[in-house]
Amino acid sequence: MTSSIASLGASPCYSLLLKQLIPSQSCLERVRGSHVSFLHSVGLQQASRFRNGVFERLDDSQKSVGAVGCVSSQMADVARSEGHGRRVSGRLESVVCHASRASSAAEPTINVEDFVEIGTIAETHGIYGELRVRSLTDFPQERFETPGTRWIKRILMGRPSITQVELVEGREIIGKQSSWLVTLEGFDTPEKASELQGATMLVRADDRPASLGEEEDYIPDLVGMDVIIEETKEKIGTIVDIHNSGASDLLRVQLTASKRGKDVLIWIPFVKDIVPVVDIEAKRVEIRPPEGLLDLNVPSEGLTRKEMRKEERKRKAIFSAIRKRLTALGQAHVLDGLTTGDETQRQALMDQLMTIDFGRLQQALQHAFGLLSSDSVAGELQPPPTIPQANWADFESWTNTKKYKKRPANSDNDTARWWFKGLQLVADGEVAVVVLAGGQATRLGPGGPPVKGMLELNLPEAKSLFEIQAERLLLVQELASQVYPEAAPQIPWIVLTSDATDAPTRAFFDEKEYFGLDESQVWFVKQDSLPCVDLEEGHNILLESPWKLAVAPTGNGGLFSALHAQNIVDRLSEEGVRYVQVYSVDNALVRVGDPVFFGYAHEKEADVGVKVVKRNSPDEAVGVVCLHKDSEENPTHEDLDTSSEDDSESDDTDMTRESSTSSYYGVLEYNEMTDTLRTAKEGDDLVYRAAHICVNLFSVDYLMKLANPKLELGFHTALKRIPFMKEDESGEWATHVPDQPNGIKLEQFIFDAFKHCDPEKVALLEVNRNEEFAPIKNASGEGIPDTAETARDMLLALQNRLSSTSPEAGQDGETNSSLLRAYICGI
Repeated sequence: MTSSIASLGASPCYSLLLKQLIPSQSCLERVRGSHVSFLHSVGLQQASRFRNGVFERLDDSQKSVGAVGCVSSQMADVARSEGHGRRVSGRLESVVCHASRASSAAEPTINVEDFVEIGTIAETHGIYGELRVRSLTDFPQERFETPGTRWIKRILMGRPSITQVELVEGREIIGKQSSWLVTLEGFDTPEKASELQGATMLVRADDRPASLGEEEDYIPDLVGMDVIIEETKEKIGTIVDIHNSGASDLLRVQLTASKRGKDVLIWIPFVKDIVPVVDIEAKRVEIRPPEGLLDLNVPSEGLTRKEMRKEERKRKAIFSAIRKRLTALGQAHVLDGLTTGDETQRQALMDQLMTIDFGRLQQALQHAFGLLSSDSVAGELQPPPTIPQANWADFESWTNTKKYKKRPANSDNDTARWWFKGLQLVADGEVAVVVLAGGQATRLGPGGPPVKGMLELNLPEAKSLFEIQAERLLLVQELASQVYPEAAPQIPWIVLTSDATDAPTRAFFDEKEYFGLDESQVWFVKQDSLPCVDLEEGHNILLESPWKLAVAPTGNGGLFSALHAQNIVDRLSEEGVRYVQVYSVDNALVRVGDPVFFGYAHEKEADVGVKVVKRNSPDEAVGVVCLHKDSEENPTHEDLDTSSEDDSESDDTDMTRESSTSSYYGVLEYNEMTDTLRTAKEGDDLVYRAAHICVNLFSVDYLMKLANPKLELGFHTALKRIPFMKEDESGEWATHVPDQPNGIKLEQFIFDAFKHCDPEKVALLEVNRNEEFAPIKNASGEGIPDTAETARDMLLALQNRLSSTSPEAGQDGETNSSLLRAYICGI
């Protein structure tokens, strides 16, 4: 056999084989298919005689051997796999690989390289909390039926989390796609078990399968072995990875520097005729390379080491994790683009696939449809108790009769008192602001900007929403400095973007030189996106093109996981920030960095602040803030323990809720309200009248609490019209533009975070709609509400009203009062 291969060394077809051993950027799917076919065509079908190997693929980000490259943030959740190995019968188990921030001294350190993936948890089964697991291992009976310790990996608040569990029992379910039903200790109800949907089941890497045969090689043993030429005993390199190709495997070998003068990675078929000796104890393999194998297998000199590493990481990500995950989820159609189009298009698809957490997509779908099948308004509803009001008219009168610089710590004027408390927080550097700017401006009609914040309102001075809001932030800083001259505050302005808005937003800020703000105080944070799916039973992922999945941001509730995943909450805490205001960019009247809001929340010792306005009418399509008397098992504060194990004996009473109540604040969406709730009256006012305007406040302590895995926000479905492409019967790709909702976007809602806060720690504040709420939701048109024109008119009306009450020239406090009025009117 070896001689027959050697005789092919100079032949064109063998040269073709050698080239195919090196996965090219152009067609990774076909590389495997071509390679396997050709191996069979030249007689390597004798592989049935080969010793079996147990395959466990290591990702680049896990290797300590070789200079294959550092951990890539895009590869943070890609796994290594235990699959068909060489000589190889195909033993697949994936090893967890993710990047995580450094643990503090109080946190136990888990080395993620110590784990391998054995399966993905697809769904719950039955009434006793069984879980259906799709196998990623060739030892399923041992891994899923033998009781003992297992581990669960989930992505919580944007970060990987690994938890120890105990497997009680398991059994195989034979079907179209074999799977296993497992029971885990403590997860004995469908509700508890559903927490693990979309998660990955792990074992420790040193938990070697008992059924490993004498003629099998466990792949982690192979990585790091020396590669020796059998005939000359010359060491040519080190094994750094193994790739599965179906019938056999490929060893990824890093050649020694002395051999090539620099780091070079090559492929060697892992078949017995080419790799006859595997010496586990000596940590070496011996090879009989056919003539030309090593020379023709060397990558082009045209690629730099950095480029080679980058391409290598991408290939491994696609083949070691994503392809298996997509196949297991029934979403393999998204890989069709890898067999068509040009190199750039295929690479774009690979790059996008590497950024998507498909396990999270599965979990989001299951949670969202679970909500649809249940009563989403379960429990008793009550309107909030009396809500304090911010009375800016009284505050204006107060500023006209008092010296503005006087600091009324105990003033009878609530708004004035809150204002100065808030200015003190600003001066002390204890506040930050987040603008939710991940939405596109598609609903505003053709010809608009790519990002809502770039929209101009046709004011006397051309200003975008971003510029108006930046100027309000500058005014607050100046007002604080006027009252506290020793201070020079710079309020962090955190701009939440999405895949669609990140690049144009950053470019716009650069072009406008950050609107006069210091560049260092503007922090860009990009939230996650998830694929859009169709309405069919299988919920197939929609494709924007053969090489691009249709994706959408995870809603305003995606803020929390983005802040935690990018360590923004830690950074705020380190810088001494105590409160964070969060608002939507499309509110033209929003009081950015509002000292009244900060001061009010601080006085109330609140962890959550919520601004509301009075609903105009029963038919106004806004969500309303209400109190829920919970009838479900939801985490409340007595359930939460965010302390480390070292503090387990401490008497931690922070953020606890009295066991006698399970009430929590939430927002009831307009389409969830019954006619009775919508129209209920209390005198002349609506009972449910506290309209949520998406201007909220969170303490940094509470944001820290939201990192608790128990508090991960659920997902909701949003039915949308989503253009897509699909391959027709003739094999041509055609674009479809639906006139009815055809797909689902999965979104998290920011107000779902309210439910985990003690109602006593939630501070509602009613504000004047005409002063603080001018939403821009619709394209302009006669009689259409919430447009750029209606927002502009409200801004100008407020400016005109305040201008008529300006102090006379030379009056005491004129400068400060003018700044205050400029801030209030916002232009």
